[in-house]
Amino acid sequence: MTTKTTAKATKTAKDTTADVTNKVTEGAREFVKRTTDTAQERVEGIYESSKTYNAQLEDTLKRAAEGYANILGGIAEAAFANVNHTLAAVEKLAEAKSVSEAAKIQSEYVREHTAQNMEHVRSAYDYVREVAAENTGSLREGYAKMWPSSDKKAA
Repeated sequence: MTTKTTAKATKTAKDTTADVTNKVTEGAREFVKRTTDTAQERVEGIYESSKTYNAQLEDTLKRAAEGYANILGGIAEAAFANVNHTLAAVEKLAEAKSVSEAAKIQSEYVREHTAQNMEHVRSAYDYVREVAAENTGSLREGYAKMWPSSDKKAA
């Protein structure tokens, strides 16, 4: 081999090596850029989902607090109604002319009082069930939006 041929072969080898190195480097840069872009998109998506979920959670907790306050108000109303009903029964008992009349007033009071209390309990149960179902559904919806199913393939 001549020096000229050797120099030419060396230059070709260097050029080829430089070309391959440049292509690998460019490919690595593209890969890193695509991966970074994908990661950025996912982070932004998670951030937006978490903001949405937090807002829905806040709304749900507000509704739960309102529900709790309404339940307490219902308990106060029921207690007030019970006291008034009892006082009315005591007034009727005071006006009773005989033991049989007093027994009749007492039995009517017990029957009415029991019916009223059952209605209060039924109403409270229905209200609690409604609030719980609404809030559970809202939380599920928010969770599903924040963590969508894994049906989508990664980019």
